[in-house]
Amino acid sequence: MKKRNIITSLSVAALSLSLLSGVAANADSMSNMHDMSSMKMAKKSTKKTTKKSAKKSSMKMTKKSSKKKAAGKKSTMKMSKKSSKKMSMKHSMKSGMMMDGLEMNMNSKLPKGLKKATHTKFHVGQKVTLKAKHMEGMYNAKATVAGVYKTNLYEIDFMPTNGGKMVKNHKWVVSSELKAKGALKAGKKVTVLADHMYDMKGAKGKIVKVHKGPAYVVTFKDTKTHMVMKNHKWLTQQELKAIK
Repeated sequence: MKKRNIITSLSVAALSLSLLSGVAANADSMSNMHDMSSMKMAKKSTKKTTKKSAKKSSMKMTKKSSKKKAAGKKSTMKMSKKSSKKMSMKHSMKSGMMMDGLEMNMNSKLPKGLKKATHTKFHVGQKVTLKAKHMEGMYNAKATVAGVYKTNLYEIDFMPTNGGKMVKNHKWVVSSELKAKGALKAGKKVTVLADHMYDMKGAKGKIVKVHKGPAYVVTFKDTKTHMVMKNHKWLTQQELKAIK
């Protein structure tokens, strides 16, 4: 009986040890699984973080490149505008006539609505020599009187509409080419309606001097470029000399 009890006790102990080993093994297995799960979660979160960082970096790079592209476009546009202005000025100097730093309107027409002057020193169709120095190539140029009008002439300062430098002492414009409140006199602020030159019409300025008419329109050949300026406005009677 004692032997049986001993054997039975040993068997129970062995079984208990086996069960304990199994529980420990399961515990280790669960721990390992938990560790693996944690590692997987960690990897996933790392990947997500990496992706987010990559996206943010990509977005930043895109924004930077967009800004660079925009800056490049603006710079290109500025350069294009500058080069266009330079080309325009070069073209003007070669193919047009300049006065007070602005290109002359080569398609000028005789004025409408102005009263024609009579009993003047020079008449329409008469050949004259120009004694004015309004522009290069004008002095001593041979000309033909195209029109004579009963109106005063005005010397003005004005700011060109192209944003260029102030034009000082421009000669001449007539009363119908100026817009102002009240009488036209020296010091009066005006809006220029004349289009003798580009960037002149709509300019703001003021009257510097008033000269009594008549006002002459002439067609002449430039002594420098030999180009013909048709219906040039304006000249005073004192700026013309008869050809004998």
